[in-house]
Amino acid sequence: MKKKIESLLLVFLSSVVVLQTGLVMHFSLVMAEESSVLSAWTCKPPKIDGNIEDEEWINAAKVDFNITSYNGTIYIMNDGGNLYLAAKIMDDDFGTSFSDYDVFMFFFDNDNDGVPEKGDDGLFCFTITGPPYDVFYNITEPNAWPGDATDGGTVDGYHDETGDGNYNYFECVHPLDSFDDAHDFSLKIGDVIGFRVRYHDNKTLIGDWPSTGWCYIKIASGDLVLSDDDVYTITGNYYMDGSIIVTENATLVIEDARLTFMQTASFQFNITLRGAAGGNPRLVIDNATIDTCNRHFRIVLYENSTMQINCVQPVSSSPIYLLLYNSSSANVSESTLTEISLYNLASLHLFSSGLTLLRAVDESRAIIENTNIHYLHAANGAEVEVSDSTITDALSIQSSRTQCNIQGIEPELVAYWNFLENCSVIIETGGHAPNVSLSNVQVNGWSFSFADAVDTIICDSRLHSLEVSGSSVVYAYRVYAQWADFSGFSRVNATDSIADAIYLHGFSVLWAENSTATMKLQVYDQSMLYVNWYLEVYVVDSFWQDVPNANVTVIRTDGTETARGQTNATGWVKLTVLSSIINATREYPQGPHNITASYETFSNTTIVNVTRNMQVTVMLSDFIVPELPMMFQMVMALVALSSAAVVLSNSEKAKKKC
Repeated sequence: MKKKIESLLLVFLSSVVVLQTGLVMHFSLVMAEESSVLSAWTCKPPKIDGNIEDEEWINAAKVDFNITSYNGTIYIMNDGGNLYLAAKIMDDDFGTSFSDYDVFMFFFDNDNDGVPEKGDDGLFCFTITGPPYDVFYNITEPNAWPGDATDGGTVDGYHDETGDGNYNYFECVHPLDSFDDAHDFSLKIGDVIGFRVRYHDNKTLIGDWPSTGWCYIKIASGDLVLSDDDVYTITGNYYMDGSIIVTENATLVIEDARLTFMQTASFQFNITLRGAAGGNPRLVIDNATIDTCNRHFRIVLYENSTMQINCVQPVSSSPIYLLLYNSSSANVSESTLTEISLYNLASLHLFSSGLTLLRAVDESRAIIENTNIHYLHAANGAEVEVSDSTITDALSIQSSRTQCNIQGIEPELVAYWNFLENCSVIIETGGHAPNVSLSNVQVNGWSFSFADAVDTIICDSRLHSLEVSGSSVVYAYRVYAQWADFSGFSRVNATDSIADAIYLHGFSVLWAENSTATMKLQVYDQSMLYVNWYLEVYVVDSFWQDVPNANVTVIRTDGTETARGQTNATGWVKLTVLSSIINATREYPQGPHNITASYETFSNTTIVNVTRNMQVTVMLSDFIVPELPMMFQMVMALVALSSAAVVLSNSEKAKKKC
């Protein structure tokens, strides 16, 4: 339909200079009486083929115009990335040669100040091939509307035209915000730009509309909804003042793009894949930057939706959350996200990326490779495999109705570790535990959460956190935790352990032996904390000799016995003494304590207030260890014999002198 001009191109361009110089003379700063504001959002861009189909332009804003006897209609609409314009004008011929071409022109007032300025955008829709389409205003040059490319710019957008003998039809598209800032407008959702049009028929100027002043376009907003087998591609700068919804068998492709969601509140908009209805909603993001205006934003997949993300980076302080439900799946590589959460039977392959939080629960599955994760949480029956990665904050494992034995856990580079195997996990009826495997993973913190645990043992470990709930029974030996939280009817026995902060809720009980909270202790509801310290008792006789097998008891002032033991061969016994009981209202000291040592009929008592680990000596003042008299007699016998020998020797010497 368009005829290429070859031999006459130079002559044509010369005439265009003259034509475009004349355009400048018709601008006016007077506002048009008939000024209109056109604004319409579309989520289904029209096909730019010169055919103004009603179905394609049904959502467009329309305005009728008249240029002398040439009546017509202008169509305007936009999506988040492009401005779509069309014009139907009464004309009985469609020029297809240099001698009789037609041209429909759009002039724009980029900053909407009513003043034509250098760099204002223009779109010239010729009925022949060759002349520039994407032009800019440059009044300082003889050619007042040169093509962008002649000044080092780029040609952005495209156009097409047809005629039917009654009307000529012009369709064109131009990016809202191209990368050619010196020659194109830069628009986003809510912006307003002035425009006017001009028509040439058979190379002859017919006129302008509005005759004075400007008409206006306001960039509209709305949800982008894809359905059926739609394939929608977002490139370049793209603005959304709404959500993107992909349904049925539709595909959304975001590539080489900067996608901006104009949020004024967190989670105001989202990208959601749902409503498969036997199809497979798909999302592909490649080499894109997502700007959520510094507010939280979700990408959510349902049913059997699929997603592939590569080289996606959010703008700083634009947190992005990816949520996968049902049987949805995602492949994420070389990208940075805030959080990924997997539910139901969802699956994830995460590679060479950065992530603040990964949460895998239910029967979901995740494979993580060469990735930096701040916090990884696995629960229920999830299966998580991590290799050649770093967990910078903590690996959190949550189980229910299990029995396990955790030993020697501490921050380190883990060559290989599997929760079920290394911790001898036994899953009781109705219970569950995630299958977490690590291979060449640096783990900087470990967290465990147990619900209704059965005789679970943790020893010689350094933890980020420990949570115990339900009717769990847990024993901790020589454990350090940054914080510990106990709730429900749980019972925790902590021996030689330390936590920076401890929180007790519900009816939980913490029996602490030589264990303490170094920074914070909070006791709520009906929970109880029993504080115990070590008391080492040394029993001696009146000669300060060790008294083995002495019986030692510790009795509170109310007569309740709190500890009992027997001295060893060196006279020592180590007892665990209840020092105080703490509930939500106050602390109840259990001292002072009566320490009684007895051996046979001999005994002695001393009073000590045990508020820390202590040592005390109890002397049985009227008692001598039974072995002492026999030894004393042996020594005396030896002394007597020695004395007798001396006397005899002296007597023999005296006889010889005589």
